[in-house]
Amino acid sequence: MDFASCKAIVEKLMRKLIRSAVLLIAHTLGARVIDFESGRNLGKALIIPWRGKIHVIGLEAAVRPMFQPQKRLTYWKQEIVFTEHPLPDFPNIRMIERPSPGKITDD
Repeated sequence: MDFASCKAIVEKLMRKLIRSAVLLIAHTLGARVIDFESGRNLGKALIIPWRGKIHVIGLEAAVRPMFQPQKRLTYWKQEIVFTEHPLPDFPNIRMIERPSPGKITDD
């Protein structure tokens, strides 16, 4: 083994170690995230607003933020809730309609 490959292995191990430590902190100290539509508990995560984006660290589920619907429109106090991404409802057209490029014939 040369020095460069050993350095790459050490960097990969350090990334895994740091990632597992951050996930442990997120699962221990994070806020409980509940799906707004179904009321299901999605787990604990760190929610960090940074540079105009919302970073959710520690969840296994893919979530999307949305504003909670209000009875009276008060734009100064809107609450952000999370919902799970729905599964895609469109068909896979590559398998149904379009043949592979190798099967296209010149007529």
